Amino acid sequence: MRVPRMLRVPEQWYGNLPRPMRIGVVAAVVTGLVAGSFGVFALVDHFRNQPCMRGGATAVTQHGANGECVGITDGSYPFDTRLKGVEQAIRKENRDVTREHPKDYVSVVVLLPISAHSGSIMAMSAVVEQVRGAYTAQYYANRQNVEGVAPYIQLLIASDGYQANQWKAATSAIEHATAQHVAAVTGLGLSLDGTRSAVRELTARNIPVVGSSITADSFSDIKNFVRVAPSNEDNMAAALSYVQAATRAVLVEDGNAGDSYDATLVSGFRKFAAIPRHRIVDVEPFDTTKRDRATSESEQAEAEQEVATRISQMALDICAQQPAVVLFAGRGQDVGVLVHAFASTCLDKSIEIVSGDDMSNLAITPQFRHDLNGHVTVDYAGVAHPDEWTSAHDPAAARDEQDGARGFRAFDQTFQRLFPGGTLTDGNTMTAYDATLTGVSAVRLTEQRQPRADAVAGELGALQGAHQVLGSSGPIRFTANYQTSRTGSNPVGKASPILRLGRDGNPQVLKVAWPAAAPPVG
Repeated sequence: MRVPRMLRVPEQWYGNLPRPMRIGVVAAVVTGLVAGSFGVFALVDHFRNQPCMRGGATAVTQHGANGECVGITDGSYPFDTRLKGVEQAIRKENRDVTREHPKDYVSVVVLLPISAHSGSIMAMSAVVEQVRGAYTAQYYANRQNVEGVAPYIQLLIASDGYQANQWKAATSAIEHATAQHVAAVTGLGLSLDGTRSAVRELTARNIPVVGSSITADSFSDIKNFVRVAPSNEDNMAAALSYVQAATRAVLVEDGNAGDSYDATLVSGFRKFAAIPRHRIVDVEPFDTTKRDRATSESEQAEAEQEVATRISQMALDICAQQPAVVLFAGRGQDVGVLVHAFASTCLDKSIEIVSGDDMSNLAITPQFRHDLNGHVTVDYAGVAHPDEWTSAHDPAAARDEQDGARGFRAFDQTFQRLFPGGTLTDGNTMTAYDATLTGVSAVRLTEQRQPRADAVAGELGALQGAHQVLGSSGPIRFTANYQTSRTGSNPVGKASPILRLGRDGNPQVLKVAWPAAAPPVG
């Protein structure tokens, strides 16, 4: 056996050993070196995944190229300074629950892509609103009858980081929080590949997941998953019914295949051409793939600039086509660039931009407000608005409108008590409240003190009829039929408010659109 130079040992004793013993010595040396190398790799991994905070119900660790802190917390660890106030309130509520009801509580996790990076689709203001909504539901449920008064609810906050790219670490933290009696996960917020992977991972382990503002059609039929927002298919049908008077459209479409929201928005808006005597006269493409996959702030900034440059180039071409409407199949954060481009272009024509519910993630800056003071309007199919039930007047939906108004009053009274003067106009807080309240309803329908997650998942289909959820955005009900339906995860008969951004940047209700048909419920 030839011994490598780096492994050679002194000949005066090694050479006198029997051959089997010499082989054993070499094997021992090799084993030691390999073990040492694994120790080095473990040390490197340790420094790469440094704990941001560990202890009790908190397990938050650095992950990814940006070193973001992802994981789960009971409010002890603030993922961002802007979350500190609401997380402190959640922490206090959690301590009261676990101290006073140690054998009669479960945890509901609100999972969101919390990131301070500028390219993040979900702005930090939207994250704060969603956490506030989840906390409002926790506070309400711990004091009111929501399918009973127990078990009590501990609310945990989890982050899967920038664009949900660290979903593996976040779902692992949730799955390992067994001591916290995790019964359901809510939130999620964005229809991205990482979000879908997180949903698939959790639901495969029979942990029920309730989406808040997820609308992409690729989430319409996932077992153990439901969502309180209408699907993009339903939202786009509502938007197209609103713009039927316009017969010529330009379609602005994002080619990012990894963004399920944008992809299904594109397919939904393409149906405009199927309306008799309607035409899409031009398609203006852009692509946000590079931005979503950026692994450093410099990459994000570069990709952001590329997207902005491409969108700003569209205004002249769109103007030349003289469309009656511009259908924007992309994220809300990118609409501002197009609006700004039109501020100095096509000044002799009215430009109407129509988009989907992600407009709630558009940053309303002074520049954007200034740009809206011209000839451009921005309308979109939303998922919730505080004025929805004072604007809805459909005799065929009178009962749902009454239930919607009742659900909103219960929410608003609690929210204003917790956050006096807080704004609700973009719907983020309302949908997060509804998702968490839905999770709580399923928990309590089990009639168990500390139900397992799989028992809670089994109650999702019970949330209809007498057990519908009185949400702030309207009555919420599900069939949870994943066998013979392609829409088992979707709410049944959920209305979509059609909204217009006012010149102050706040949305106003234009109308409330109800789906033309809905599957039967019990």
